[in-house]
Amino acid sequence: MSEPQRDIVYVLHWGDLASTIRMLAIAPTLREVHKRDRIVLLTRPDFESFLKHSPYFNAIEIDALPDQRPLVSMRDKRIKAAHPVRVYDLVGSNDSRKLKKLFRFSKCEWVEVVADAKSGQHPVDDVAGKLNAALGYQPTRYQLGEAPPPDASWVDYLAKKSRMLEPEYFGLSGAYALLCPSGENVKAQLRWPKEKWAALAHELMQVGVTPALVGGPDTREVGRYVGHVTPGARDITGKAKLPQLAGLARRTRFVFAEDTPLMHVLVAAGAPTLALYCNVEDPAYIAPRGSAPVILMHAPTLAQVSPAEAMQAMKFAGGFADAPEAA
Repeated sequence: MSEPQRDIVYVLHWGDLASTIRMLAIAPTLREVHKRDRIVLLTRPDFESFLKHSPYFNAIEIDALPDQRPLVSMRDKRIKAAHPVRVYDLVGSNDSRKLKKLFRFSKCEWVEVVADAKSGQHPVDDVAGKLNAALGYQPTRYQLGEAPPPDASWVDYLAKKSRMLEPEYFGLSGAYALLCPSGENVKAQLRWPKEKWAALAHELMQVGVTPALVGGPDTREVGRYVGHVTPGARDITGKAKLPQLAGLARRTRFVFAEDTPLMHVLVAAGAPTLALYCNVEDPAYIAPRGSAPVILMHAPTLAQVSPAEAMQAMKFAGGFADAPEAA
């Protein structure tokens, strides 16, 4: 006996890494509402390797923004032919609204849920309240920090299937901390100096915690420098994919990061974090969200922050506990 065909639900989202991780905050609600339906995420290819492992979506389609007109037509025909019963537009752009026109004569319900930069709320709180309002749930407005945070703890399941998510794969054994610097695309005067990253790495080594530098290819300069001047530090910059970095964050003692998109992944994985901000009026309204404490450090010039202050903040957040909170 064949299984009854399930209704199709589309979720549209093609933002940057930070907004993609924030999107995961409402993904459990969508999964619960449509537990019997087939949920398809339409997004860009950048984060497919990470999102395809999440438990929230049945399929990932990565041609959200084709660069050629024939491909746009093929995408539109495929989505329309799927006959979705509901589309959640988490983008609210001209591109997503063009898709909406495909369904103006259909029974498909179009639900636009987009964060408003002028709302005076954190995007996670703003979108969660708007989704509740669209679904008829309560509350329809959250105070700062009240909405459920993004949760990437599901990488634990992936770690059981692949040793590439284990710390030992990257030469890490025992206690370690993840250091997440900004890349070369950020102006030098807005970054924490590489000499201070090296000094922090040295301080961590003195207390028996191995520092591991993480980031994309644009952070290799800092990673190489710290690895060279601090014997024992691990340079993983440009060497790990998002699922692997989330796996490392599940076992780390602490994360120390500048305001980078990658920090949102590490925090969502459950790592206690010290986030360093510059030229931001109130970082609480853009800070990453997760299940563990996130300490915000705000300075007019990042060079003013000392490694000793960073170490003290880590201790305050429990970064030197006997076992990492997320593990």
